[in-house]
Amino acid sequence: MRLRGEAASIGASFKVRMFSSEYPPCWGGVGKHVQNLCRRIVPIVDLSLVTATYEKPIERFYVKNLAKVRVKSFPLLLCQYLVGLWHQKYGSTDLTHIHVPHAFLSKGCGKIVSTFHVVWSEYSRALEHQRPLSMFDLQFPALNRRLASAERRLARKSEAVIAVSQSVRDELIRHYGVEEEKIRVIHNGVAADQYRPSLERMNTILYVGRQTAHKGLPYLLKAFATFAKNHPEYQLVLVGERLEGGIDPFLIRYAERLGITRKVRFTGRLPEPQLRTIMGRARCLVLPSLAESFGMTVLEAMASETPVVATNVGGIPEVVTNARNGLLVPPADSHAIASSLSRIASDAEFSAKLVQEARRTAREFSWDRVAQKNVQVYREVCG
Repeated sequence: MRLRGEAASIGASFKVRMFSSEYPPCWGGVGKHVQNLCRRIVPIVDLSLVTATYEKPIERFYVKNLAKVRVKSFPLLLCQYLVGLWHQKYGSTDLTHIHVPHAFLSKGCGKIVSTFHVVWSEYSRALEHQRPLSMFDLQFPALNRRLASAERRLARKSEAVIAVSQSVRDELIRHYGVEEEKIRVIHNGVAADQYRPSLERMNTILYVGRQTAHKGLPYLLKAFATFAKNHPEYQLVLVGERLEGGIDPFLIRYAERLGITRKVRFTGRLPEPQLRTIMGRARCLVLPSLAESFGMTVLEAMASETPVVATNVGGIPEVVTNARNGLLVPPADSHAIASSLSRIASDAEFSAKLVQEARRTAREFSWDRVAQKNVQVYREVCG
């Protein structure tokens, strides 16, 4: 890692104020991204992070939890207002790095770098005909227009826009008309050394992620019901919960209707060490998303040498090459998911080839590289 050597070109007194809608222990991909990024750039810049996570964030660098939210609810809307509130109260900074795409901006932000983890216009399109599983899924045309307008405005005011995948880059150009030369694609990373395959695999099919409509969980449940008819020894484990907390009742009822209640386990949120253990013991990870900007759990499974079945949407094909390091299936296609699971369960030689290549893929997506590229953007913006 060369980041400490970057200090001479930027300087430890260089002030970066970062905003995120979530941060561990608040559970989600954005929070994990921000945590790993901050850990690596804090030796280089004078970094402060403002976040609305609902529990006290524990980290070795300065974190300001303005929201002090103590309830199990998604704090995104609150954090939008904190961006403006912070600058009004505490003045300007050299650079503001925003991970809240709907942020309300104020004067004094300095130069702005924004990271787009999703493009709401694309996500709302994917949710149009899906049953809501979380309040995140509720579709209000007027609100969607306001959120899209806020995203467009943030991209326009940013000196540089970071997209976490080529897919997000294309969506920014298509939906918001963002200039190509302003966008930098910096993929998410994975701490590959923290993930290990277990010596003893269990007959479990694993899903890790939030319970929201765009994740396509009903299609996974239906696929598993088909798969389990010929593979009764397998269990489906779903790790995660709704944004507002808890397991979605519809998913429980749907599993009952499919007759697989005894074969499906809803774990809720799990601590990271426990999650890594389950990942390393699973036979397969499935990501059945209808829309997905990147799919960080795919990389975590690859690092764990766990075969991957994922939908061919968004940024997933930028990581998964079909039949080389994983299997790609069409979205909303339960039959294709079931067939892929059967192939992995019945062909050990094929699965071994997948995970061998997948481990190499995971090594290419390091958080150190993510941090280096972000620092390079800071340098380009601030000269």
